[in-house]
Amino acid sequence: MEEVTYTVKPLPRGTRIGPYTILRQVPGGIGGMAIVYEARMGNRGPSIALKVAHAGLGGFLKDETAFLRVLDLDHPNIIKILPTPLGNTSDYIVKDPETGCWYFAMEYMAGGSLEDWLQRHKRFTLMEAVDVVRQIGAALDAAHGAGIVHLDVKPSNILFHTRPEKKPRRAVLTDFGIARPCGRIASGQTLTVEYASPEQVKLASGEHLAVGPASDLYSLAVIFYEMLSGRLPFQAQNDLAMMHQIVYDVPPLPVPLAPLALNPIMQRALAKEPEQRYPSAEALVADLEALPREAYESSSIRHGIHPLLSLGLGILVGLGLGVPVGHYLVPSPEKTPLPIIRTVIVTVTPTPTREVVATDTPAVTPTSAAVEPTRRPTSTPVPPTPTFTPRPRSIFTPTMTPSK
Repeated sequence: MEEVTYTVKPLPRGTRIGPYTILRQVPGGIGGMAIVYEARMGNRGPSIALKVAHAGLGGFLKDETAFLRVLDLDHPNIIKILPTPLGNTSDYIVKDPETGCWYFAMEYMAGGSLEDWLQRHKRFTLMEAVDVVRQIGAALDAAHGAGIVHLDVKPSNILFHTRPEKKPRRAVLTDFGIARPCGRIASGQTLTVEYASPEQVKLASGEHLAVGPASDLYSLAVIFYEMLSGRLPFQAQNDLAMMHQIVYDVPPLPVPLAPLALNPIMQRALAKEPEQRYPSAEALVADLEALPREAYESSSIRHGIHPLLSLGLGILVGLGLGVPVGHYLVPSPEKTPLPIIRTVIVTVTPTPTREVVATDTPAVTPTSAAVEPTRRPTSTPVPPTPTFTPRPRSIFTPTMTPSK
């Protein structure tokens, strides 16, 4: 198929899209199909997240809103889409007559994403991790009950209503952009390699097999592993090597820094064959909640000791270096004083925002080592967070044909 390139020009602050006024582009909100903005109705009222499709890709937004409307719009753990008022009527997916853009509105999640949290804090306690799995699992069970497979369960698609450290925390699942009805999943799907199930990898490789709800539950188990240990179960130098590990290698257990009692649960949750995994997220959570109290207590203790050990080592190293360094820095009467070292403050001017190009890339298979999977930023609304160096996420994107 011929490669199609779409030029993406983010809308500036103050642009009107239907009844909404753009406030800013949400950090990390540029995706392969749309851009997410923070906006308001007119110039007042609470913030909402506005998802605006790239030119020619409105069909993907129509699919996403259709899936979200099939689901229970009041489910507390699924992102809520909001009707857009249009005079005497309202609709969930709208084409703006001025810009020609398709868009829809969602609730704005001010707490950031799970990916943000993992970048800053690395790990959750067992109790915290189970709480997130319980909520996102409930969202997945609802979607699967409605006959929909999400296909892109990953930390950047899990958002929090408020900061995760605040309790009670509310987590929601978002971005149903590549979701599909059960039994209608074909090759050519976008693939986030780190969280892909073995059957997703095989499908992307050209094999003909079913990909169903068990695929989403595998991805949730990978996220659970990462929340507890601060690392992914599989580590590889490139995407093709990781795809091979996902299909053939046994997940490394026990989970680093996690209770040993968790081993049989993780073994089942990360099984290679879909039928060997848990039948639902509810069943997975039931086993997690049945763990002995000692498992939860030991996880909390380990989580607290880890930073304390790091602090203690830092103090010891500082004391160890302080004596010799001080010896050389203090001038001696018999020696010539050391030159004064001056601190220079350098001001770095941010690089202007460049035009972003979203490209539909040709199909790639794991046997083709000459082609690397492309990387796609998340298209979910992510509120501003403290500056950090983002961890790379690998995206395997075969050719996609926009829906009509």
